[in-house]
Amino acid sequence: MTFLSKESNGKKMIDKVFEAALRAKKSKKKHGNKVINATLGTLYDEEGILVSFDSVWEEFDKIDSVDKASYAASIQGNPDYLEAVNSWLFGNEKMNSEVIATPGGAGAVSATVKNILDPGQTLIKPSLGWGPYSTIANENNLKLTSYNLFKNNMFDLEDFEKTIKTVLDKEGKALAIINDPCHNPSGYTLSKEEWDKVIEIVNRLSENGPIILLHDIAYIDFSMDQNWNNTLLKLRDLEDNVMAVIAFSLSKTLSAYGMRVGAAVAVTNKNKELEKFKDAMIYTARSTWSTVNNGGMKLFSKINSDPEILNKYKREKLDYILLLKERADIFISEAREVGLDLFPYKEGYFATIDVKNDKLRKALYEKLENEYIFTVDVGTGLRVALCSVEKEKLKGLAKRINDLLLSL
Repeated sequence: MTFLSKESNGKKMIDKVFEAALRAKKSKKKHGNKVINATLGTLYDEEGILVSFDSVWEEFDKIDSVDKASYAASIQGNPDYLEAVNSWLFGNEKMNSEVIATPGGAGAVSATVKNILDPGQTLIKPSLGWGPYSTIANENNLKLTSYNLFKNNMFDLEDFEKTIKTVLDKEGKALAIINDPCHNPSGYTLSKEEWDKVIEIVNRLSENGPIILLHDIAYIDFSMDQNWNNTLLKLRDLEDNVMAVIAFSLSKTLSAYGMRVGAAVAVTNKNKELEKFKDAMIYTARSTWSTVNNGGMKLFSKINSDPEILNKYKREKLDYILLLKERADIFISEAREVGLDLFPYKEGYFATIDVKNDKLRKALYEKLENEYIFTVDVGTGLRVALCSVEKEKLKGLAKRINDLLLSL
């Protein structure tokens, strides 16, 4: 006997990231500064304190308490927020797009998957990627398949194309996720040439059926290339039978994780399909989260529209982009020196140790925790959150990990 539905009976969320983070916090209480907590993907400063931008929270404090307490202006999102997201992503360029406010990037991914695929259809994800992609597929009664992410330390365009074609030929439609730039968990960023090939592939394959490209840009504001808008503008080159949906997150952009504000931004040449997508997403919003945090939307609109505040934010953010690079330079260079295998890293919050052998990876994971080094098992490797580990603690870490690996 159970009170739950057949679909919900037996569901149990085991989140490797949060479980590892909890163990790390417990260990730190007991063992203090010898603990290296490289678990959560949140940005910490060199004092081990969660980063909160002065440029962001000083402005939030100025928002009237009534506005903070109020519902949003509409289910789709406040009009000035929708405009701000378009402006943030595309600059002054005109895009054939619709913006729907969501609770973080996760809300954008989940609602998009729900409204694009029918139960029993297949969600395409990268072979190495954010764990909740799989959870979202399961929650919506979808099958799951993966394209191989890397070949010769580059994006595996060949398998990306092959996987989409296989699903398209079988089901008549394909939805594929790309997480770029600053990929979680590898730290890879596609080159301009690779993006050109991605556009070429989906355009060509779309002759056989509709293709939806779900572009998860959670970490885009921490790319070393602050002209990343040019990559998003490539979406104007999509054929009529292709739609892109950008999953945007203020969690990373403003270092405002608990605020839960983001957006799904659909881009397609087919106006009728764009309108249908918007309507479906608004329906989903009303039936799940209802409306998005009003104070958060007002804050983002304010930052985006005020040049003085915006420039202050950009200067503050740049300091942390450079800090991330300094941390990465330490870990990546030392990993090369000692021969510790990593998935190809270019920039961003994370680097991942390549350990595809399940038995070996599990043994290393446990050995590291015994040495007070906490990472996240991502299925084919162990993720190291450069975003949350001070430079001093990163020095020598690659060697310690490699020595433990060689001892197994």
